[in-house]
Amino acid sequence: MKRTPTVEVRPPDRRDEWAASWYRERLDDPTLLDAAVVLVLDGPGSMAVPSGGRRLGGYLSVDDDVTVLRAMRDALDGREGFPHVRVRLSEHPEVCHRVEWGPAPPECGDHALRGRFYGYSEQAIVAYVDEAREE
Repeated sequence: MKRTPTVEVRPPDRRDEWAASWYRERLDDPTLLDAAVVLVLDGPGSMAVPSGGRRLGGYLSVDDDVTVLRAMRDALDGREGFPHVRVRLSEHPEVCHRVEWGPAPPECGDHALRGRFYGYSEQAIVAYVDEAREE
């Protein structure tokens, strides 16, 4: 039987500046970062930005086993800004599993709709859509 991993939950700090700046440049409401948390198992952490305002939900991509996913889910469960936390297993081996919160995200290929769901600014959505068209 696998032992449940211990997940440290901490506020973001200088070690997380790359992730924080990535979100700061893209979120419609960057003040959500004030309530973000970092989940740490081993090594670098994963930043979880809460829902709020236009941001209806969020997720962490996790390339690990179900025990780790459940421990990460449990670490977020009950925290303000992280409603309906759940594990979503990928059906495709090349795609990471996810820990999600908020309502289910749109399942369509509409990047703008999904961007709005995750609370990204219109400027960030337009930039992403334009980049995706070029690929």
